[in-house]
Amino acid sequence: MQRFKTNDAVFILPKFAHLYPGHSAVVLSVSANRFRPMFNEYTVEFANAAPAKLFEFQIIEDAPNYKTLIADLIFDSQQRETAVQTRGHASGRQLILQTSPFDLDMIITTAKSRASIMGQVLERRTKNLLKNVEVRLMKEGMPIHTTTADSHGIFKFGDVACGALNILVVIPQSLSRILGALSI
Repeated sequence: MQRFKTNDAVFILPKFAHLYPGHSAVVLSVSANRFRPMFNEYTVEFANAAPAKLFEFQIIEDAPNYKTLIADLIFDSQQRETAVQTRGHASGRQLILQTSPFDLDMIITTAKSRASIMGQVLERRTKNLLKNVEVRLMKEGMPIHTTTADSHGIFKFGDVACGALNILVVIPQSLSRILGALSI
């Protein structure tokens, strides 16, 4: 089953964006693969009128009127110890993804090939924790888990398969989305 149809706006995942003239495009046509939906092929057009062909696993929806901010991994406790300011003592692996207005702070606890993730989104200029925001985990551009941060700004995912993932945080208050990559 295809996720996008003609005239839908799509956003190219950062892992593939360097191959194309922009991050956002509009679907012109679809060639569905009925046996392997992740290989549905989309012909898209970028703002400069350049066409391209993309697969389902390379794209997500591009929310109208929202700005998508690409988060950089600035701290991974598994990779290095650093002087980056972190909150509290981590009982698992700590990751911090950062955009200019937001920090995404996560603790990942693994057991064999599964993991749990707990995190918060911090608005950097105000030091406010973002509450009631939607947080989505994706594998190859396909949503696998969705949750909402609670009244303390905490979001949790349990029983997550290890591997390369994307995380998307939707922040309606600022018409922003945070898109980051992580590997468990």
